[in-house]
Amino acid sequence: MDTLKTNQSIKLPDGRTLAYAEYGSPSGTPVLYFHGAPSSRLEPMLLGDDSISEAGLHMIAPDRPGIGMSDFKPGRSFSDWAADVVCLVDSLGLQRFALLGNSGGGAYVAACAARIPERVTSAVIVSGAWRMDASEVAENLPFVNRIFWILARRFPFGLRLLLNTMRRPSGASRDAELEKMRPHLPPVDFATISEPGRLEAVQLSIQECLRTGTKGTAWDVGLYVRPFELDLSSIRIPIHLFHGAEDRNVPLALVQSAIRDIPTATLTVFPNDAHLSSLCHHIDEIAFALKTTRL
Repeated sequence: MDTLKTNQSIKLPDGRTLAYAEYGSPSGTPVLYFHGAPSSRLEPMLLGDDSISEAGLHMIAPDRPGIGMSDFKPGRSFSDWAADVVCLVDSLGLQRFALLGNSGGGAYVAACAARIPERVTSAVIVSGAWRMDASEVAENLPFVNRIFWILARRFPFGLRLLLNTMRRPSGASRDAELEKMRPHLPPVDFATISEPGRLEAVQLSIQECLRTGTKGTAWDVGLYVRPFELDLSSIRIPIHLFHGAEDRNVPLALVQSAIRDIPTATLTVFPNDAHLSSLCHHIDEIAFALKTTRL
C-alpha cells in the first residue's frame, strides 16, 4: 500500500491534526470509513485496495482524535466527530459522501447521520457497537469477551494497561498468533482472519492506533460504556445495518434493541457470519448499499 495515501493529514480550525488514509478508486463513490475500537485508519487493509476499487468505492478513513496520527481532543463526544468530518471532506472538495462504520465506528455513523444529514448520501453500519454495558451484552456474550468493556467501565486504568500490551508485536509466529485466537473466535471469523494478509492488517491497524499511547483509544472505547449523548430517534435519513448472527463481539440482540430507537434503520442479518467476516465477505452487498444514494 502506498504510504503517501495512508499517511495524509489536515489541520483543523483548533490547530489539531486529523490524519486519514485513502483506498480504492479515486473515481469511485466517496465513502468516509469509520474504523473500529481499538483500530485506526489502516483498518480498510482488511479488505484490500483492489477489492475496494473493484467495488467502485473511494474510501477515506480518518483516525479519530488521539488515535494513530490524529491529535487528542479532551472531553470529546460522538457528536463532536461530525465537525471534524466536515472539515476533512471540505478540504477534499467533497460536497456529499457516503458513510461506512465498522464495529466501534458504528455510533459515529449515527452521530453524523443526526448532525450533518444534508451532506450524507447513504449511511451503512457493519457489525456495529452500541452501549456495550447494556444487558443484551451480558446476556449474550461469554465473560472473556466482555472483559474489555468491563475494564472500560469500572477500571479505566486496567483498560489502559491492557491496551499497552497491544502496542508492540508479540514476536510469536503467525501460526502461533492464530492458535491463540482460535478458542475466542467463531469458526467463520477464525477462517477469515486466517486468510492471507488479514491477521497482518489487524495487527498493523491496532499498533498504529496505539502509536502515541493509550489515552486516545481508552477515551474512544469509554464512550461506549457511558450514556450516549446521541438522540437516535432524531435520525431522519436511512441507515442500513449489516450484522452476523454468530457475532461474539457485538451480539445481534444488542443491535436489534438499539435500532428500535432509529425510525429509519434497516437490518440485514448474515446467518452464517460473525464480527469480522461480515465486513470481509460481503463487500459487494455493502458497496451496493453505499452507492444507493438517497434523494
